[in-house]
Amino acid sequence: MSDKKIIHVIGTGTIGEPLIGLLSDYKDKLGIDQVTFHKNSALKGDYTKVIDLQKRGAHLAVD
Repeated sequence: MSDKKIIHVIGTGTIGEPLIGLLSDYKDKLGIDQVTFHKNSALKGDYTKVIDLQKRGAHLAVD
C-alpha cells in the first residue's frame, strides 16, 4: 500500500482560494498527490470560483 499525500483546505475565502490554486498548480513539484477543498456555504456567485479551482486540478469535497 502506498501512502498518498492529500492536502485538504477548508474554505475558499481570502486565504483558501489562492492557497488551493497554488497547491494545485505546483502539486507535482511539491510532491502532492491530490488537493481537495470544502466549501461550507455554496452561493450562486461562487460557482465560477469552484469551477476554476476544479479546472486547476483541485477536487471539491462535500457533506
